[in-house]
Amino acid sequence: MRAVLVIASRILRQRIRDRSAIIFAILTPLGLALAFSVLIPNEFSSFQTRFVVVDHDRGHVGAVLVDDVLGSLVRAGVVELDTVADDAAADAEVRAGTAGAAIVIPAGFSDSVEAGRPTAVRLLGGEYPISLELARSAVSRFASSVGAIQLSIATVAASSGDVDESTIDAAQAAAGEPGPIAIRDTLLEARQADLPTFYGGAMAIMFVFFATQYGALALLADRQVGTMSRLLAAPIRPAAILLGASLAGFVLGLISMTVLWLATTVLQGAHWGPPLLVALLILAAVTAAMGISTLVASIARTPRQAGGLNAIVALSMAALGGVFIPISQAPESLAVAAQATPHFWFLRGIESLAAPSATIGDLAGPIGVLLAMGIVTGGIGLLRARQALVS
Repeated sequence: MRAVLVIASRILRQRIRDRSAIIFAILTPLGLALAFSVLIPNEFSSFQTRFVVVDHDRGHVGAVLVDDVLGSLVRAGVVELDTVADDAAADAEVRAGTAGAAIVIPAGFSDSVEAGRPTAVRLLGGEYPISLELARSAVSRFASSVGAIQLSIATVAASSGDVDESTIDAAQAAAGEPGPIAIRDTLLEARQADLPTFYGGAMAIMFVFFATQYGALALLADRQVGTMSRLLAAPIRPAAILLGASLAGFVLGLISMTVLWLATTVLQGAHWGPPLLVALLILAAVTAAMGISTLVASIARTPRQAGGLNAIVALSMAALGGVFIPISQAPESLAVAAQATPHFWFLRGIESLAAPSATIGDLAGPIGVLLAMGIVTGGIGLLRARQALVS
């Protein structure tokens, strides 16, 4: 055991002295995590947009649409509403991107609604499709209410032929009442990490491969410069050499992910979840990265070749596992293939920890898969490395 610790400490001192591990395992992923979370808005729930209205009608029905229907969005803090003089001004606002949508109320709109004649409200949309959908939803809801009132009045007129002000008032009151079918929403517990947490985790799992590779790279470097021959000539078992290098890589990976966890929590307010559960997930992720890095290095012949292969594997798995492109937006076949990467399972664990009532049971799947990946790939890699040492 003493030989294992001596070899591991030697490798750790070398990597700290040349600063490569600090740069690639800590500073680079931390900088990227900070940049991503700053450049991309965090609070999707605080969506806000601006509408402009052209009111050619200036009647009381149009006023209801503007003041009550669109006004409710203003009072909710979702929409900023302004009035412009004509269609050309509205078009210019939307084209310039200063307004998400424009609502154009035609002349005679109120008269047409009161007389039961068809009319149309024109919507203009530009580069913000969500804003246009919000405007369409609000105007459609208003049109449905008006249609219900007109249908009630038309029904009374067809049956009795007598429509007075009390009939209109009753129809308007009925349109405002809840429908016969009630809709009850049930929201599942949120399982979506905020952006500082997601990007902190994404950078951590991507760059941990660059930290865990240093143990295997040290073995290849020792073979290349002849140090390995002296180690094998000493009373040190090959297994101790392999375990020492693996321990060094594991410690570097653990430091890398832990620093990112703590730094994003302190600097960005990230919420990774209960510390004990986060620690277990990080241990499993480092195990998976350690195993894959060991297997990749066992294929290479030189440290440079091993570093290049490991970078290709790490970045390819990151792209496939949802670090750059959310799995929810990927084709179904790609989403299935992503499950073959440790990145997918680690990020799934991070999402599971976003739930306030997260337990170890929620992490059983991700942790189990990560450990299995690490044990299988690491076992194969260590066997290959041992054969190379013995030969």
